[in-house]
Parts: sequence; structure tokens; C-alpha cells
Amino acid sequence: MGPEELIRVCLDAMRDSEAIAPAGDVAETYRSALLGTEGVAAVLGGHAIGAHDAGRDRSLELFEALIRAALQDEKAGGRLGAQFLDEAARTVRLLTGTDRLDAPATHDLARAYARAGAEAPPELVQCLARHMAELRKAGTLPLDPDSEIERMSVVLDLDPHYLHGKLDERIGVFPEEARAAFAYEVACRDEAACGRIALYWLMDESAEVRLGAADGFRERALGGIVDPVSAAMVPLIRNWMPADAGRTLLDEALAEARRRELVSPLPRPEWRRAEIYGSIPDMWGTQMLRVVLQGREEPAVATVVTEPGRGIAQAIVISGMEAIGELTGSASFDALIETSWETFEEQVAVALAEGLAGERPPAAGLIDVALACGMWELRPRAMSAGDWLSELDPTEEIAALPEPVREELIGGSAAWRDEYVVVKGWSEGTAVLQEAMEEAGDADGVKARFFARLEPRREDWALRMLRSAHVLKGAGRVDWKSFAAAAKAVLDGRAPETIPIMEYVWERTNRVLAKEELLRGHE
Repeated sequence: MGPEELIRVCLDAMRDSEAIAPAGDVAETYRSALLGTEGVAAVLGGHAIGAHDAGRDRSLELFEALIRAALQDEKAGGRLGAQFLDEAARTVRLLTGTDRLDAPATHDLARAYARAGAEAPPELVQCLARHMAELRKAGTLPLDPDSEIERMSVVLDLDPHYLHGKLDERIGVFPEEARAAFAYEVACRDEAACGRIALYWLMDESAEVRLGAADGFRERALGGIVDPVSAAMVPLIRNWMPADAGRTLLDEALAEARRRELVSPLPRPEWRRAEIYGSIPDMWGTQMLRVVLQGREEPAVATVVTEPGRGIAQAIVISGMEAIGELTGSASFDALIETSWETFEEQVAVALAEGLAGERPPAAGLIDVALACGMWELRPRAMSAGDWLSELDPTEEIAALPEPVREELIGGSAAWRDEYVVVKGWSEGTAVLQEAMEEAGDADGVKARFFARLEPRREDWALRMLRSAHVLKGAGRVDWKSFAAAAKAVLDGRAPETIPIMEYVWERTNRVLAKEELLRGHE
């Protein structure tokens, strides 16, 4: 199937889908084919300069979803993600060298990169800067926050989270020097929604946006328009921010709010925690944590998604029967395991610390999750693999077991893929395997070279097993000991090929590579 036909199938699936975010679902379903088929990025780039209609919008949404998927694949050591990103960058460079890329198309492509969390190619950024005056004049990319907010006035009193998302699309493609000013102007407005947006922007990955939001929050305090609950959240939120100028400015804002007696006690949550779920990390190391909330007229679901190196990548609260439908009707439901609240809270705290270690604050929706769940003591908690093992097994029960019993636990990892659907997807990056093949020169040495390349990733694989064990122990399942014992063996330097789950990772990585080669037209 060529790129044009493949994209047509995907766009038709998006058009017919009832999902809230069909592009993400479609990108996941056809991930290998879309990332591995040469010409997909070029075709989607061509759609961006086409007629402005629903088909073009869907193409841009798919382009954005594929950039996000490619980044994920690249971070996991895959080959296809880097290839797609390279082709996308080449496509953009070609388009910027022609007169076919007008101002709106430039803006939309830049926004796709920004929303996906990727750096846009420098040629696109330069092109956007040249078009900035035209975009402002047309109202497509205004730097005037008043006009931008006024056109969304219908949601100002209804959904600050939605409004933040829409404004975030705009700010993501601004030049750096304009971001702080825009965030400041929005945060200063007297609408209540703008106060919440200021809090959300304190979680932004851009230091300029965080600084502007903190400055705007201080102005709200000086003007006496700070919502007392928002002010009460600040001492908690500041712990989720990198220790930079934005946090210093926020401390000044909090001192001003306290001086004016604008801080109230944190409210009791309007919901009660009914059911807690967690997942075993998937092939990318991504983990889902969910809380079903009850106690109001309609139930709600609070969801937190963690990613290695990113920390808390997503956080959101959805209320209504739609929330329960999403929980039970999505493919991810099968991967969820009912666990304890303590497990949920600790996993979130550790992910928070992991993100901040790379100066990446958590997703802004963590504010909503904390308010809904009453997480008033949430602080970053840094944990190494050794720390996790001590947390799970403080008395070193596993180490003290007779060797045959310990071997039985490690050998039990052979059954994980049958017991837990997520483990069936565990593999290493195909780029790692390809490099091992090229380095070995013959088939006999490939396996040894593959595992040699995994030596620096022992802690990463152990962490995946230990985070799984933590969820399982919170669920009261005895399998946690098997996961913990296998992780200990990995940390202790045991040869990976003697650990059944790592042998499975080797086998599955070979199958994934073979599938990629088939897509590329190789034998």
C-alpha cells in the first residue's frame, strides 16, 4: 500500500470515528505502517498547503499525532521514528523554499509541531517569523490577548481547561520573546478562568511562559482578584516547578496574597475516591493511573499518564457518564489493574520527580487531579531502581529466599506475557537490534551484541519491572514477587539471556524488526 492510499484509509477512519481524539487512535492502529512508509510525511505536508476543509484539518491532526508517535519511538531506540522526523523536516524545508507555503499553512504546521511537543524545523520557524505581521493582521495568530479571549468568551465561565488548551495552541508557536508577554496579559485579566489558566501555565515547559504566568499571578494578587482556592494551591504547585525565576516570582505573589488575606484553606474534594487503577508499563514505558470518583450528581474519572524521562505527560479529570464510558470502553481498560490509593499517589510522586529532574513540569491537568482527589501532600519523590526494590521488599525477603525458590520466581517471568496483555508488547528499540546486526557481522553474534547494548539500560528495564511490581503489590497479587525478583536479578548483573522475560524481549524485538523490514519492502 502506497503512502497516498494508506493516508486515505487513515483519514476515512478518522472521519468515521466517534472517538474524542481520532487522530491518536488511528496513528496508534497504523503506527508501524505510517512511520515506516516513505512518503507519508511528504503527502501530509502537501495536504497542509491544500484547500482549507475538513480533510485538510484531519491531515494536520494526523501529522501532529505521527510527530508525537515518532518522538516516542525515537526515545525508545526505534528506527522508524527518526526516519519519519527526518522526512517531515525535509518536507518542511522543501515547502519553505517555495511560494506555496502561505501564512496560515505555516502557522498550522508550526502549531502541529508545538502541540506534539517537538521542535519545529528552523526553516519553518524563520518562515513563521516572516509571516507574523500578516498572521496578526488576519487574526489567525494575534498577539493581542483581548481579541483572542473575547472570541472564546462563551467558555470563560464554563471550562478553563478547554480555554487553556486553545490558548496554548497559540502560544506554542510564538517567538520566545513574545511568550512571557502573552502569558502575563492573559493571567492579569479579571475573569476567574484566567486565574486558573495562570496556574496551568505555571506548569508549562517553556520557562518564558512560566515566568509570564507567575508575573501575572502576582498582578492578580496586587489587584486583589486572586481566587482564594487558587492562592491556597500555590504552595503545593511551586513544588512541581523547576527552581528558576518563575518560582521565585511566584513566591512573591504568594506573599502578597497572604498579606492581603486572599488565601483560604484548601477545600474538601467534592468527590470521593471509589476505585483506583494502575497499569503495567507498556512497550514504551508509559503507564496509566486512574481514579473513579463518585459523590456528586455524576461520576468522574481522573487520569494520569506517565512516561520515562517526561514524568507526568498527561493529567485530566473528565466528569459525567462519558467518563465511565471512556474508562470501560477503551482498549486501555484491559490493561488496568485495580490497586490501592497509596500506589497511585506514590507512582505520581515518583513520576513528578523524574520530570523535574529534566526540568519538565507535570502536565497542567495535575492541578485538576489534585483538587478532585485531595492530593494536598503531593511532592516529588526521587526513586532509583534500588530505592524501588527497598520500598517493595524492605526486609529483603526475596534476597533471603533459598536459591531454588528465587529461581522459580525469576523463571515465572516466562508467564508474564500470557498473564498481562501489556507485557506481551515489551520489546527493545529496533535501532538497537539493527546496530547489533551490523556490528556482529554474522547471525551467531547478533544476540550477544544485542544484550551487550542493553547493559547501560539495566536500570531502565529493572524500573519497568519494579513499577509493575508496585501496582501488583498494591492490588494484593502475589505476582509482584516474580517481577521484583527478576528486577533484582537484572540489577545484580545476571546475564539477561538467562532471565526468561529478557529472552522474550529479544525474540519480540526480532519480530518487530522483521515487520518493519516487510513494510519497507525487504525480504
